[in-house]
Amino acid sequence: MPIRSRLLRLMIILATTSFAADGWAMGDFKPVQPKATASAGEPANTSLPFDNQSIPKASTTAPVEEVTPAPKPTATVVESKAESYQRGNNQCRSNENNLLQKSLLLTAFPRINPSSSNAGALNDAEHQLPQMLGEQLVAKKRAIAPVQLNASLPSPALSDDTLLAQQIQKLARNQHTQLVLTGEIIDMAMTHPEATYNPGLYTRFLNGLFDFIEMKNRFDKRERVFSFQVNLRDGFTGQTLFSKRYDTYGIWGLTKDVGFGSPLFWKTDYGQQIKGLVKMASKEVGAVVQCQPYIAQIDSRPGQTQILLQGGANNGLRSGDTLALYQMVVQGSETDYDKHEVRLVNRNAAIELREVYPSHSIGVISGTSYLTGQFLAVSP
Repeated sequence: MPIRSRLLRLMIILATTSFAADGWAMGDFKPVQPKATASAGEPANTSLPFDNQSIPKASTTAPVEEVTPAPKPTATVVESKAESYQRGNNQCRSNENNLLQKSLLLTAFPRINPSSSNAGALNDAEHQLPQMLGEQLVAKKRAIAPVQLNASLPSPALSDDTLLAQQIQKLARNQHTQLVLTGEIIDMAMTHPEATYNPGLYTRFLNGLFDFIEMKNRFDKRERVFSFQVNLRDGFTGQTLFSKRYDTYGIWGLTKDVGFGSPLFWKTDYGQQIKGLVKMASKEVGAVVQCQPYIAQIDSRPGQTQILLQGGANNGLRSGDTLALYQMVVQGSETDYDKHEVRLVNRNAAIELREVYPSHSIGVISGTSYLTGQFLAVSP
């Protein structure tokens, strides 16, 4: 029929046109060649307003074509191989005894590289950092208001562990604390100090651009590291309960001295990264503190069953509570006369609290009528 012939002819024409168009498109196609990216270098001006020694070299990053906005990274933590405490199920029983708040002593965190804190005058980090850790531990009800000392202890890497343990025991005994938290600030150096204090024209333009759009990326060379080590020790034996190093970095764009912990300091990206890192450290230290049994010193007299316990309602103790009696046994060294170790021995006796006050309690010992030596009360 004429109509069917016309439809068939029209379909043939359309198919031929489609194939011709595809062939033309494929023949005219040319792959897009990537553009070469060039990086402009700037002469570094070494005249800085501070002495920043031992600056680590920044790692080189391959250039890319586009810069995409990226959110500010959270505090980067490097797991320390020196971590010596592992929390086991037998030490983290979820009972009411772990809710007792422990007494804590904080020391200053000395700077291993003091010159790295010169930029911004951040030398007070030695006292501000442990204070922050203590405040967060108290806020999480892991410890009562800690005792903070302005002095610091020698680095564990540079001191004999036995002598350091004896120093810990002496400090804890004098301050009536169960735990001692020490540490050190390892580094606060800037990777490229000239990018902040003596930038060239191009770097100054980039710094202003990044600050205006609040964008943090790999091209911002104003990075500054922050590394610190924490060491949590038992105050009665001096033994290490937890040891870990924490590391992070952030952008430091201030050129004036603001001091560590000031309002301007916390507004910087560097301050925000440190705040997040300290929060993480306090969380991990707090978990270890919670795993420890509550231990308190006992003041007693030979022949009397009534004792005075260095802990009270502030720690969560209540009248009628029962604690176990342990004795501190001092074992001297066979080679060094000035060294000794302390062991705790269970005396299989119970202490029942009769009167509880905010900072101390009065109890009665059952099972024994004669005490001689140094004793402790331990939560079961």
